[in-house]
Order: sequence, then structure tokens, then C-alpha cells
Amino acid sequence: MNSRVLHVAFPVFLFACASALADDGKVTILSPADGAVVSIQDKVTIRYKAVWGPHGNHLHVYLDGRRMDVVREPEGSDDIRILLPGKHQICLAIETRWHFPTGVQQCINVTAR
Repeated sequence: MNSRVLHVAFPVFLFACASALADDGKVTILSPADGAVVSIQDKVTIRYKAVWGPHGNHLHVYLDGRRMDVVREPEGSDDIRILLPGKHQICLAIETRWHFPTGVQQCINVTAR
């Protein structure tokens, strides 16, 4: 198969799989609230609750698109440190046991000062 076709087909295939998997899971960030102001001097505690769905196995915690942690409990909290002042996005995404995204995630925006 032509490698150019694979470069186009493979991302489409992954997107289709993630979309198909996304139907039954859910993740909710309980705190901090979207739009919250947080301190750069303290760790930010993210409280969450997740329903894995049939394909989910764990959560990836992202700060500004960069994976910061892996969480294996469907409910609890995780601490991250935001080192730079300004606006940041925190996302929790449900992943399969093979670390493929299921398409289920929630993101919030915070401002660090």
C-alpha cells in the first residue's frame, strides 16, 4: 500500500475508533472550577469522577496539551504543579489499556498567579 495513503488513512481510522468508543464513558472535573484562579506557589488539586465505559481503563492528565500524569482510579484527586503565570488548560482524558484515547475527555481553563 502506498505510504501516502497510510498517512491519510491511519489518522482517519484512529479518529473513527475514538468516536465509536466515546459513547459510554464520561469524565467530570469537580474542582477546580472552569475559570478558577490558582496559585503558582501551590500544587493544584484536581478532583474528578469518571465512568470508564466499556473500553476505558485509566485517565491521562494533561496540562496545556502535555501529559502530566496517569490516574488509574475512576474517582479521586491528582495534584499537578503549574509553574508559569497565565492562562492554562487542564484536561482529563479516558484512555484504553493500550493508551489509545477513547474520545471522552473534559477540559477546564485556569489562570495561574
